[in-house]
Amino acid sequence: MVMASNKNRYKTQGNVAYKVEVNEKNKVKKVEKPKKSTNKNIKVKLKVLRFILFTFALSIFTLSRFVLIYNMNTELRELKSQVAQVQKENQNLQVSLAVKNNIKKIEGEAVKKYNMVNPKAEEVKYVDVKMLCSVEDKKVTAYKLFQKFVGFIH
Repeated sequence: MVMASNKNRYKTQGNVAYKVEVNEKNKVKKVEKPKKSTNKNIKVKLKVLRFILFTFALSIFTLSRFVLIYNMNTELRELKSQVAQVQKENQNLQVSLAVKNNIKKIEGEAVKKYNMVNPKAEEVKYVDVKMLCSVEDKKVTAYKLFQKFVGFIH
């Protein structure tokens, strides 16, 4: 014998009948909040982290360039000061050279220290000295060679 389930049947209590429905489907379920995608959160965090790292790297690069420029300017200033100092020394040496190249002073020292005397006009002899090899002699053109050749024939 098969018995039917008594779930959706009328139950009577006393003389009044009540219909009591017990519906399992209509039980109150806890509403679950939809889970946020952790994948999206990680992607957003990675994008922000990449942006921060890029900005940091760019700022470090910019600062290193400024440091390099500052160091070059410092070296340039030092070199300019050294050039100015060398120019002052050069001027001082030129002044001392001009003082020592004074012909009268040299002549006075020669007379005093070495007992030298000025030569008389009769004692002076002038000699014309040519250079052994002048630049013009080295340049030999075809015309000059032709003239020498013709000179031998005549």
